[in-house]
Amino acid sequence: MNTIYLSFVWHMHQPYYKNLYTGEYLLPWVLLHGTKDYFDMPYILKEFSGIKQNYNLAPSLLIQLQDYDEPNIKDRCLDISKKPANDLTDSEKIYLLMNFFNAHWDNMIKPFPRYFELLKRRGFYYPKEDINKIKDYFNDDDFRDLQILFFLSWMDPLYYEMYDGLVYLKKKGRGFSEADKKIVVDVQRNILKAIIPLYKKLSEENTIELSTSPFYHPIIPLLIDNRVAKEAMPDVQLPERIFNRPEDASAQIKKAKELFNQIFGSNPRGMWPPEGSVSDDALALYIENDVEWLATDEEIIYRSLNLECRKDGGGFHLNPDVLYKPYLYEKNGKCIYVLFRDKTLSDLISFHYSKTHPKDAAMDLIGRIKHIGRSVEGRIHNPLITIAMDGENAWEGYSNDGRDFFRYLYEGLLRENGIVCSTVSEYLQDAKDVGRFHHCFAGSWIANNFSIWIGHPEDNMSWSLLSETRDFLEETDPKKANQNAWESIYIAEGSDWNWWYGDEHVSENDEIFDFLFRENLSNVYRFLGKTPPEKLNIPVILEGREVKPLREPMNFIRPDIDGKVTDYFEWLGTGYIEGKGHGLAMHDAISPIKGLYYGFNEHLLFLRVDIDKSFVQNIDNLSVEIGLIAPQSFEATYVFKDKSIKGTFPVKMVFSEVLEAAIPFELLGVRGKDKIEVWVTLKIKEMMVGRIPARGYLVIDVPSETFEMEMWYI
Repeated sequence: MNTIYLSFVWHMHQPYYKNLYTGEYLLPWVLLHGTKDYFDMPYILKEFSGIKQNYNLAPSLLIQLQDYDEPNIKDRCLDISKKPANDLTDSEKIYLLMNFFNAHWDNMIKPFPRYFELLKRRGFYYPKEDINKIKDYFNDDDFRDLQILFFLSWMDPLYYEMYDGLVYLKKKGRGFSEADKKIVVDVQRNILKAIIPLYKKLSEENTIELSTSPFYHPIIPLLIDNRVAKEAMPDVQLPERIFNRPEDASAQIKKAKELFNQIFGSNPRGMWPPEGSVSDDALALYIENDVEWLATDEEIIYRSLNLECRKDGGGFHLNPDVLYKPYLYEKNGKCIYVLFRDKTLSDLISFHYSKTHPKDAAMDLIGRIKHIGRSVEGRIHNPLITIAMDGENAWEGYSNDGRDFFRYLYEGLLRENGIVCSTVSEYLQDAKDVGRFHHCFAGSWIANNFSIWIGHPEDNMSWSLLSETRDFLEETDPKKANQNAWESIYIAEGSDWNWWYGDEHVSENDEIFDFLFRENLSNVYRFLGKTPPEKLNIPVILEGREVKPLREPMNFIRPDIDGKVTDYFEWLGTGYIEGKGHGLAMHDAISPIKGLYYGFNEHLLFLRVDIDKSFVQNIDNLSVEIGLIAPQSFEATYVFKDKSIKGTFPVKMVFSEVLEAAIPFELLGVRGKDKIEVWVTLKIKEMMVGRIPARGYLVIDVPSETFEMEMWYI
């Protein structure tokens, strides 16, 4: 078997959390991930000579890491944590209770018994309107312990081997003093100061290759012209104001290269395009800026070559000779290499292996790599497998912050003579099989389109506001004399603000992201001495909005309402919306409601709510409330403990493995073509702990008697 080359591309990125006008950081994720992920991931390579990797460092992360070296940095989270507990105001106490449990409960909070005790007292789930009462259950000692334990939980286990002060604090466990806070602050500063020098040293030793991304992580194809979204989504609703600023896209790339050179003393050879977003015009721009290689998602190459991406039941490609080699893209006589990641392997690490024993996970990954090598034998000389993923967000789901998984993985890879872990540029120097493509399909690494960032009313509103502010800046300061105003518009062009608009992602910090986006636009006006338009004071987030399902109903259904999926065909052809919980700032949340299936026949509306069974088994006083507006308001509640049903209208509801409900259209007073607004809420007593959709409502069109015939013709 030929040697298999393996390139890990770890993408290290955070959006810019600083308000450039006030100088204050509103979210602490650079600090928290800085003490948990950015140092230890490359540091562990010192134990495994022969393992080479690639780290993509976004400039927006690098400049914030540099900021945290300033002793007087303005960080709201840090400032409240340093304040003496007996001087905390009521609003600061509420801030601590609402934000200082933002950590993985099993892997980060439970290892600290006092921390878990405080979490239980606050409540795993709590009604936000009662937080003012809840704060009175905590005294000064409780708040002081919380101020310290939160940051201890965000320290990688590695640092407890390196800093005696952390060992002392963990052993002490509770009853901390104000003086103990200085230990935490000093360790944090030492860790963050060491991150960039470590990457530089390992790069100089040729253990890792460093690459970067456009400065504030914008979706480059959409900056160039956001109408390109129609290639992957022909029916997408575009914003009222089109955005097409290729000069800004070029500036984001140039600024990134300049900062990289300033910090590391050389130009990056490669770039990770934010969210793997590419297009013909984007590749041409990277070529123009002398970028040698990019990496993106596997389906981009299949779509570019007009081929079908086919896989077997194990997630292995049936035409692997397409994927496991680099490709050259040429424009105006110049070329760029493009690598395409194996999505299955990348997603297994990102989302699935954390639920498995780390040794089993590592062995499964190595087995899959060897299987791929056998599948391309005789087709590709020295195949390249690219694993590309976020480098910071997966590891809190792993035991020991992923260190055990990495150790088993790297030890196993070094035992395999036929697998070489390589940097991208080293591999490209001797690449024997190189494909070529002449058209780059416009898409990202998520669904191979741009639906996360454009098309939803919230997304489109943000693009229109951005375009309007950008036009104002051009008219007012065409010579770019006001550096801060221009920097503010570049920050607002980042991809992360739209990540939280629309239906796809929900977090506890959505309102802050919305506020920061609008503040970045407002700062353009402020730096120019102008008053921001009143519209920038209005949130982009729409609470009472219609949520689009992943799929619509296709046929009539007639399920048995028994609380079980008794037959595969029972719910075939139904509509579906996925459950989204309220998670941490840059993390997908875990929702106790997994999904909502909905369908109908001529007379009945059917709902199926999939709920985490462990959640149902472990919590008392649990109920599900179905809310409908049709156009009158209706509600029905199922109480799990006694299986009783209460509500404003009769409905059949049964729970066993899932909750199934049947609702007669006649009782709702609706006919064919009418609309019903629906939402489902999971409650403990009267406290909401889950909702689908997470915000807004689902609209169901009441079918006519000829619905199935209509769908047949469609």
